[in-house]
Amino acid sequence: MIDSWLNTLGTLISESVWLAPLLAVLAGVLTSFTPCSLSSIPLVIGYVGGTGTEPKKAFHLSLVFAAGSAITFTILGTLAWAMIGSSVTAAL
Repeated sequence: MIDSWLNTLGTLISESVWLAPLLAVLAGVLTSFTPCSLSSIPLVIGYVGGTGTEPKKAFHLSLVFAAGSAITFTILGTLAWAMIGSSVTAAL
């Protein structure tokens, strides 16, 4: 079942170049609604909000947090897809 689903998804992505980035953005948005991510929102708001008298510092902290999250999720996502791809290839 999963093998056929992954093969279909792989075929769709290889046929249309715009589909892979669209799926990546969709997966990122869905990831941001997981309980692990939602529990960190008050911490981030409290930390960044604590610098409310310095808007430039708050913006810088927000930017660093967003970039760090993006880099971390990109690396983890790439590793996950690489492992899935290698396991599908090994199964064939």
